[in-house]
Amino acid sequence: MNETNKNNAIMNHHGDWIAEQGHTHPEKLIDHNGDLDTAEAFFGMFSAYNQHHIKAGTSWDTWPDWEVCLTSLDSELHFLEETNDEEKTEMKHWLALSQFIHNSPHVRMDGYTIEVEGNHGTTFSFDLSLDLRCWTAPGDMATHAAMLKAGTRPTSWMRRNGGNGTMVYASKFTIGHSLGSWWYVPDHVPYIGGRATDHTADETFCMEPNHASLPLAMTALVHACIDDTAIWLMLAKKDIHDQVRREWWEANWSTGVPEDIDCQYSKADWVEIRAAWKKEAENRINQAWGGEK
Repeated sequence: MNETNKNNAIMNHHGDWIAEQGHTHPEKLIDHNGDLDTAEAFFGMFSAYNQHHIKAGTSWDTWPDWEVCLTSLDSELHFLEETNDEEKTEMKHWLALSQFIHNSPHVRMDGYTIEVEGNHGTTFSFDLSLDLRCWTAPGDMATHAAMLKAGTRPTSWMRRNGGNGTMVYASKFTIGHSLGSWWYVPDHVPYIGGRATDHTADETFCMEPNHASLPLAMTALVHACIDDTAIWLMLAKKDIHDQVRREWWEANWSTGVPEDIDCQYSKADWVEIRAAWKKEAENRINQAWGGEK
């Protein structure tokens, strides 16, 4: 193996090897009888198996020996020796995210919940859901776990899921913030600081992933929360686009959307309509923000 490949390799050191290097055996740091799906326990596994890198200040490369199979992470990622190149890349993303979270003074974890302290004082929070492969509103996963334990499922969930499925309660890709309800965009944000948006009545808002890889998308999310500026601008842009879309529906179907709406427009029509929404939203952003995006 050449040096480049060696540096990019993922290792699978057993717990005994970790102990032989003078570190605490991972079995003493991992609660194998606990819920390893919590963010705190899940990322703690990676810390336990990368103690040698924590001490040396080097990049984490060691995949947990077997404990990942006790989590809801995709089964294809459970054991290193059974993975292909694409799955190894996903493993590297999880290792990099775990190291970033461990090292960042902005991030702390409590059970399922990850809290991120922004550079300008706002705290953002969300739950990790390995089950849904997403993040959810803070507290959702604890509620989900309690409902599963009690064997209860709310009727609203039953209607959404057709009476089956594993996920009981969660709002996908939702994050919370410390501004409470009826808030204004923080003053430090350019163009829109001190103003209200469509989200100001909510203590949470949706942040869609920017990548199919959950660890990469979460890395981008945590960075956006730390930045504590771009995240508000992204929301404002979404507000403008949503307003354009609502106006179009009101102008074209003010009496309500017909059941045969798919018969009213072809696929080519929808491509053109959505392109017009995007263009109009960009025009309004240029007008509101002096040409800046």
